[in-house]
Amino acid sequence: MTRTSAPKALGVRLNPPFLDGVYLGLNALPDAYFLGDGPGCLFTKAERVHGRHDLFSTLLSAKGEHRLNHTGIDAFNVAANTEAGMAAALRTLAARPGCGALFMGSMPVCAIVGSDYARIMREALSGLKTPSFLVPRAISGDWLDGYAAVLESLASGIDLGGAKRRKGSVALVGYMMDRNEGEHRGNVRELERMVRALGLEPASVWLSGRPYAHLREARRADAVVSLPHGRRAAAVLARRLGVPLIEAGIPFGLEGSRRFVELLGREFKREARAREFIDAELDLVAPRLQWSVPHAFLRRRFAFAGDPLYAPAFTELVEELGGRVTGLLLTGGARHLSPAQAEDLGRRARVEFEPFTRDAARGGFGRGADLVVTNTLAFETARPAAPWLEFGYPSDYTHFLSETPFLGFPGALAFATRLANEVVKGLAARRGAAR
Repeated sequence: MTRTSAPKALGVRLNPPFLDGVYLGLNALPDAYFLGDGPGCLFTKAERVHGRHDLFSTLLSAKGEHRLNHTGIDAFNVAANTEAGMAAALRTLAARPGCGALFMGSMPVCAIVGSDYARIMREALSGLKTPSFLVPRAISGDWLDGYAAVLESLASGIDLGGAKRRKGSVALVGYMMDRNEGEHRGNVRELERMVRALGLEPASVWLSGRPYAHLREARRADAVVSLPHGRRAAAVLARRLGVPLIEAGIPFGLEGSRRFVELLGREFKREARAREFIDAELDLVAPRLQWSVPHAFLRRRFAFAGDPLYAPAFTELVEELGGRVTGLLLTGGARHLSPAQAEDLGRRARVEFEPFTRDAARGGFGRGADLVVTNTLAFETARPAAPWLEFGYPSDYTHFLSETPFLGFPGALAFATRLANEVVKGLAARRGAAR
């Protein structure tokens, strides 16, 4: 049964805020600079990402040349005329040698004043060549909305001048590049490898840790492949380019990867190449799972806490290896899944969307599981009494210095390896405690 906690009293949801998602998007665009209309906490919130979740983040600078900046406006001076200061700050950031694109957004305390940010940006940056984007503020949005808003602002405003379709060229829009470490760089490589295996060319991946110029290469795309974390952005870009839109799922797990490749094969009339690639990948991966399936997965119980868009794929991955998902604690609103997806998850496990932190802390999440796969936020709140593996945003304690993808067929094997190791270690620890 799918359940969303009822607001019995005021409290904090187990769901990162809108601004976290904005910062993750900017973090994955290395030459993007940001001016936030708001107090100093706009700056300090970057520490959730820089050097904590992402060891390779460049959002902050030891020289003081931060990519994230703020106006300093707060509740005490929000009613003052601050446009001149905003304009000066925008021009200063646009003049930075490393600034390839400039973004502006606001905190709710400033947004309610009704400043015309689009006009301020237009007037302040008149005559300058730096592309600029306004991130729309969603008062009730969460981190997934914030990330999607960055992508949508890019899709709506990116310069597509000189657009010329290149047959077989594909733009992938909506990949959740939540940090610049090895697992995500490996995922981008796997996405591009799957596309190339069909004789197609990945023109651009949104987002991939590459600069603004790489995003502009999407103007050459013959089609836009939409991934779940950027559906609206993909639709906007496809419409502006006048090219087909292909909605794909996350290629996470063996079945998810197979469906992704089969979909591209059908859409581009390359079914035979898709079948050959899938067969070759499975021939490499499947034999390596033979030992782990009976020892680490068969009849084992798993719980998952994190991004709701990964929940269906995670559940499928565990089940295809012989395990069972017993609980899902999702750090995002239910609206990010389709009603059919939410209903399907509810039939297979106990599901909670963005519960209050106090409820998550006393709800016994993960009780009886052989392994809990969780982000740091959910782990530190719920403190499950089971072995755990860190995954997703935020991951403060687990980092990847080399490419270790979790997408595609090799990524499924790598992720299954992590799961199997932790399950077997947990079983050994329990046997030792029982002696």
